[in-house]
Amino acid sequence: MKKLAILISTVSLLLSSCGEGKLNIEAKKSELNDLKSQLIELKGQIKSLEKDLNGHVELPNEKRISVRIKPIQEETFYHFIEQTGKVSSKENILVSAEMGGLVTQLNASEGQWVNKGQSIIELDSDIMKSNVAELSSALELAKTTFERQQILWDQKIGSELQYLQIKNQYESLQNKFEAAEAQLKKLSISAPISGLVEELFLNPGELAAPGRPAFRIVNTQKVYVEADVAERYANILKKNSPVVVNFNALGISKEAPISFVGQVINPENRTFKVKIHLDNTSGELKPNAVASLKIQDYTNNNAIVVSSQIVKRDMRGDFLFINKNGKAQKTYIQTGLSHDASTMVESGLAIGDQIIVEGYNEVVNGSLLDIKK
Repeated sequence: MKKLAILISTVSLLLSSCGEGKLNIEAKKSELNDLKSQLIELKGQIKSLEKDLNGHVELPNEKRISVRIKPIQEETFYHFIEQTGKVSSKENILVSAEMGGLVTQLNASEGQWVNKGQSIIELDSDIMKSNVAELSSALELAKTTFERQQILWDQKIGSELQYLQIKNQYESLQNKFEAAEAQLKKLSISAPISGLVEELFLNPGELAAPGRPAFRIVNTQKVYVEADVAERYANILKKNSPVVVNFNALGISKEAPISFVGQVINPENRTFKVKIHLDNTSGELKPNAVASLKIQDYTNNNAIVVSSQIVKRDMRGDFLFINKNGKAQKTYIQTGLSHDASTMVESGLAIGDQIIVEGYNEVVNGSLLDIKK
């Protein structure tokens, strides 16, 4: 009986302990549900406050990134074609002898300025002068004879055949004399234009021959730059398009319009020619000098322009960062032409947008900004 009483007591104690454990679990579940309800309510309050503050809630440890911004404004955008050209001169003439003869005298030296028609080289003309003198005497006699015969013929004296023979002899001698005089003039090789004597190819005592170069004369007061431009610009470049011409080796820069646009495409390199005439009164520019051309092919007076270096690219396209209420906002843009580290934006930005121009490499979308002035 005593053992049975002990057993009953032990079972009662175990049942009592299990009941208390079940009560503790239920209490904890109830407490957990209460806490979850409070959490949901707190999250709702947080979202409401964030909405009221436009989402600008700073975390205690969130760092602000120092940046500089620039408001977008309309400005003029220019685009240029960069091309290499060469200086040429139409008045760069290689003069040759028209008649053979011995060079007797040089009337100019290399580098000397001469005027059009001035004698530069003289050839031996003694024989030709004798021929001209002889023909001149014969022509005087023929002229006198013809004039006397003309008087007789007007009076119906003499035969018509005799009159015609004398007239023909006079006219023939006249033609021979004029031809001899023209040949005599060719024994003096003259300057066809005014300019500088660049080179002399003959010296006294040498024999000049027809077609052999005698001297080169150049007038560089008016020159032009010629360049070959790619075919794709054939319908873009027009006469009078502005050009900046730089002579880097000489430290000279000039501005002038296009004066000639070629209409034929070179089949070998698919280019066409353009020419820019330049005033060169000072003589600084030399034929065959190399020029660097910046040919203006596009102008937009109301463009949105940004620095090319702030434009980045990802799988979606080109983008940059703007300031949106103190945060960096990743903004995708459609870019157009670029030149001299500037890019024209065709869409994605509006007047007044504040683009980040310094510190853009440090920010990501949503970064807090410390805007410097």
